[in-house]
Amino acid sequence: MMNDALRNMRFMMECLKNIPANKSLTLGNGFCVSTVTEAENWVCFPDRVNDIETVKSVAEFFREREEFFLWPVFDGGNELLKAGGLIQSEELRAMSLAPDSAVLTRQNASVTFSAVTSREDYARWAKCAWLGFAYEGDEPTEDYISFAENLMSCKNFVLYIAVLHGRDCGVFQTVNDDAGLMGVYYFAVIPEMRRKGIAAAMMDEIRRLSHGKKIVLQATLAGVPFYSAYGFKDLGGIDVFRNREV
Repeated sequence: MMNDALRNMRFMMECLKNIPANKSLTLGNGFCVSTVTEAENWVCFPDRVNDIETVKSVAEFFREREEFFLWPVFDGGNELLKAGGLIQSEELRAMSLAPDSAVLTRQNASVTFSAVTSREDYARWAKCAWLGFAYEGDEPTEDYISFAENLMSCKNFVLYIAVLHGRDCGVFQTVNDDAGLMGVYYFAVIPEMRRKGIAAAMMDEIRRLSHGKKIVLQATLAGVPFYSAYGFKDLGGIDVFRNREV
């Protein structure tokens, strides 16, 4: 059974599919979505994939574009994906925070937040996310800036920038779905600004923005201790496959 974090993740991918600048391919009850930046290409199948031809069709869709993609597995099918030539990546953990959870208090009250609304803001958000996720180079590509701008064409997406003493230091995205959940994506603090209480302050701000909704996310294994300490509950693992080494 799909948990709340996976439902929100699928909703996020469906929103990406519906952004006009992106390309998609529907295959049965699943789909592929190719964005303007290959760092954010996804495959979404809510149920087990039972035929190798589907796996081959997904691979061909991205091969034609010479693009990298990620395929999170919601309901098994791992061996079939491996048989189709895909590579298993690091596991993610689905996590949730109930509205009445006891949480950490803000660790740095000097952190302020602003929602992204302009082209200048998109570029700021993109640079901070680029550094926070350690992509190659000190500046984001134009494609990545365009990706950030395209996200804003979906009314359910909001991008935020965290600022400390006049310096952009972190980013996150909220995804409010039709089931009343708030998903958190692209949560990152730039390396030289870590261990200053910024991540906890960002999570406090997300909790304020949720207005009592359950908060869900997919954490890397490295991020699990932080989210667990904050009060998030582990809902289980998500195997992630990709088409090539990175």
